[in-house]
Parts: sequence; C-alpha cells; structure tokens
Amino acid sequence: MASFAGGHQSRRPLRLAAINPRRPADQSGWAGALDDQLGLPADGRIAETVPFDHLRNDAEAVTYRMRINSDGSFESDAFDLGYVLGRVRYLPSGSRLEALKSGTVKLLRERRRRSAPDDVIATVGTLRWIEATVSLGSHVFCLLDGEWYEFGASYLASLHSEVQRLFAPVPSVVLPAWPRGMSETPYNKKTARTVGWEDWVVLDCKTIPNPAKPSDQIEICDFLTQDDTLVLVKQARGSGALSHLYNQAQVAVEVLYDSAVARANFAQRVRIASDGRRTLPDDFLPKRLVLAIHLKTGAELTPDSLFGFSQITLAQTAKALAARGVSLEVVGISAAGSAADGGFADAA
Repeated sequence: MASFAGGHQSRRPLRLAAINPRRPADQSGWAGALDDQLGLPADGRIAETVPFDHLRNDAEAVTYRMRINSDGSFESDAFDLGYVLGRVRYLPSGSRLEALKSGTVKLLRERRRRSAPDDVIATVGTLRWIEATVSLGSHVFCLLDGEWYEFGASYLASLHSEVQRLFAPVPSVVLPAWPRGMSETPYNKKTARTVGWEDWVVLDCKTIPNPAKPSDQIEICDFLTQDDTLVLVKQARGSGALSHLYNQAQVAVEVLYDSAVARANFAQRVRIASDGRRTLPDDFLPKRLVLAIHLKTGAELTPDSLFGFSQITLAQTAKALAARGVSLEVVGISAAGSAADGGFADAA
C-alpha cells in the first residue's frame, strides 16, 4: 500500500521527549551490544521503520536501492530488512554497526535499469530505517531514527498508562475470531459477510489516488462503520507489521485532512463500495479510528503483549491523531480454529 504523510516539522515534537537521550560518548556499551545482536539470527528485536522526515518521500518511492558493505547495490520495491541484516550478519564483530552507519538507501521515483539524477527522491542512511532495543543489566536502550534513548522507569510507567487508555474496557468494535492460516484479505471478506454487518462498508483494497503521486494508491481503511469510524485490520507477528499499520492510520487521517481531492475521492469510493447505501459529504473528516489487531502468536492483545517498539509508536500515533482531533481505540481479534474447519463459528 502506498502511503502519504505530512512533513518533518509536524512529527519531531511527538518524538520520545520523555526518554533520556544519550550522547555519542556514552554509546559504547549498548552500541557494542547491538553489534553483537546484528551477528545473530533475527529474533524480532530489530525491526524496520520509515524515517520520520521521509514519510512523504517513502510514499512517492517506487524503487529502493540499498547499498550495504559493497560497491554494488540491491533494488527492491520496498525497504528489505532481511537483505540489510543478511549483509552485515557475517561481518567481523565490531564492524556490523559501522556497516549500517555507512550504508545508504536511495528512494527512486522510477523503476528502470539506469536511473537519471532526477529519479532520486532522497538518500538516507541505512541505520535510520531500523529500530532496535538492547538491555544492559537493568537498563533498556532503544535505537530510533538513528538516535539512542534510554527507557527510564518513569517513562515506561507513563508509556504503559498511555497505551492502556487506548484499550477500552468494553471494545466499541468486536470482530470475529481469526481462523488459523487465513490471510488478511480473506478474513476481511468473510467478516463482511457476518450477520449484523449490513451497515458497515467494506473498503479493503478499495483505494484512492495518492495526492502526492496520483499513479500510486492509498487504502484509507478496511471498514467504515455505521457511525463513520475508520477501522483498520492487521495480523502481525512483530513490531514491523504494526509500525506499518500505525503509519497507515496516520496516512489515512492526514491525507483526508490535508487534501480536498482525497476527501472527495474517498466519499465517492464509499458510495460505490456501498452500492449507494452510504453517502459521505465531500468534506468528510474522520473523528474516530479503530485499530483491530490479531497477533499471529495467538496471544491475547493487551498493552503488555504488544511488542516493545509497538507500544512506543502506538502512543506516538495516538498523539499525532489527537492533534488532528481524531480519537484512537485499539481492539484485539482473538484466534479461532484453522481456516479449514471454518473458524467463524461465532459469526454464523
């Protein structure tokens, strides 16, 4: 899914001001721990992200040209964390983190063998595309957007409180249990056929043009409820997938608030998807957004079961949406039996 978002200035104040920043001179311990971690098989403690001041560039990019510890480069249609980690994993101890620091990711607006200078949207250091957490004794350190932070006990308590408020005691939205082995699109289609959902509009894979680049498309939400709440659905194994979900939520809100054309296109998309049952004004602005999340591990979704990075970025997303006047709620989707045995017994 293509994405679109506002610029750097609107986001930096929402960064982790409550976490203690660490100066470069202090970094040897946790930097060494991260270097060691980079030499191990992936275990979820290192996740991909999008640099905050390049969300707009990420929306426009068609090709990502990654260069890590090599004169050559690797191209993909998205940032490839697996490739990046693979390039540094077998380097000598002490050199892996440095390889990330010297690596680059070029964002290109065209996909062709020989790119012209105008094709390059931005060149960003590879280290800014990853998030990592390391522990040294009782201290927990986090690398975010190329900067190190220490999680103080007071901050962690405050973070937990912020995230806890996003989980309502009684969820406003209850989705059917997610059958084991079912992917997202079939789940959404089957959910849409559940009895009692006639007033919801199914918008999964129903996109609108990206105002920043009309050849790209944006998916605003998976469902629009009867009270005009945007519902976004995601199943996730790690923080990377949830970071994409949070980014989509911000993209959906920001594009509707910032672009009259996007608002009109979304209203039209709703009319078409509902066969004319639902109409939105062309100046529609959302006031509520629900993130419905199913953990592939089968664990119940709670603030404590969220992956470490996900708690941070979720709190940050809630603040960004609140700045637009949009409230955020998080609900869990429980696990059901296998897709083969139905899994939707409670939806029959």
